[in-house]
Amino acid sequence: MKHSKWSTRIRILAPLFIIFLVMSSAFIGISYKSFRDFTIEDCVNYAYGLNSLIADSLDIDHINDYIEQGHAHPDYDDIERHLYKLRDAYPDIRFLYVYQIREDGCHVVFDLDTDDLPGEEPGEIVDFDPSFSDVIPDLLAGREIKPVISNDSFGYLLTIYTPLHDSQGQCQCYVAVDYSMDLLTAYVWDIIRQIILFFLVVVVIIGIVSVLVTDRGIVKPMDRLERRAYRDTLTGLQNRTAYYEYTQGLDHHITEGTADFSTLMVDVNFLKRMNDTHGHEKGNEYLKNASNLIGWVFGRDYLYRTGGDEFVIVLEGAAQSRTGEMISQFKGAIAWLQSDSSLEPWQRVSAAVGLAKYEPGRDSCAEDVLKRADAAMYQDKVAMKAERRD
Repeated sequence: MKHSKWSTRIRILAPLFIIFLVMSSAFIGISYKSFRDFTIEDCVNYAYGLNSLIADSLDIDHINDYIEQGHAHPDYDDIERHLYKLRDAYPDIRFLYVYQIREDGCHVVFDLDTDDLPGEEPGEIVDFDPSFSDVIPDLLAGREIKPVISNDSFGYLLTIYTPLHDSQGQCQCYVAVDYSMDLLTAYVWDIIRQIILFFLVVVVIIGIVSVLVTDRGIVKPMDRLERRAYRDTLTGLQNRTAYYEYTQGLDHHITEGTADFSTLMVDVNFLKRMNDTHGHEKGNEYLKNASNLIGWVFGRDYLYRTGGDEFVIVLEGAAQSRTGEMISQFKGAIAWLQSDSSLEPWQRVSAAVGLAKYEPGRDSCAEDVLKRADAAMYQDKVAMKAERRD
């Protein structure tokens, strides 16, 4: 009987295990690509926001003067210091530079030093990297190009070029940002390793439960697991899964033409510094204090923790009338916390916030509104970092 019982279990569990293994492998592969694409898209959005700020700091009509006069130009050094300040506000950026593209190569307008590599001087000519051979005609014509992933003399990089036009509408130069793809890939693999560990734990749990309990005993634990899947264990808020399920309803309203909502993205500042300086326990307490502040100002009913330091709030209908007031209240609370030196570091919450309202004809889904709120949040974060360094 014992042999028969185990044989039955093996016959039942073996196919399930194989199916689960195949599905897990597929899920991990898809997750890797999705996280990689999301990370690259996040960096691209960051770069476009930074490039926009850089464009505002340059007088595009005088690009040739910058090239010819360099540091002798009365505005050159001030602009360069401002570029360093902007670059330092984005610690993931590897290189930042401004080039004028000509037939003989890239003419340096600005090229910032890094810790291990000095930048080129204004007016010097940098050869085109082989990976850019396909886009050189577009660069010479002053057209926009898609982000380029290359592995040339400067390493494995993600490069985002933005054309800058003078008052006559002519492209005078490009501002470019390079991210290290090695760092981005390492970040993605950290997430994938957590997913793999999660699946291994799940396999062990399912195996033990399948052997030791009855069918009735399996259902209840799985139900509890499903409920926990929609709740963030640290803050008690709804999580990313719950948010994306909620956006399905918003997308349905968009399709029907009845949507009326706004999305706010809040990104908590200094979480990594808190973890590195005071430990992850205090970092977790910092996050909980941040979630409590966000919930106190905006309410908790439609507040979601969608990432490690990211929170999303959705306001519908009449609830949007107080959006501006709530943002002002939130920023005022942060300013007060930052100014109170009697508080512990993990009590002095700091965060950037961005707002986007659904616009018919512009937004085809809730994700489009979230992306605009995310871009607005990044602008707020850049402004906060720049102000903090002044």
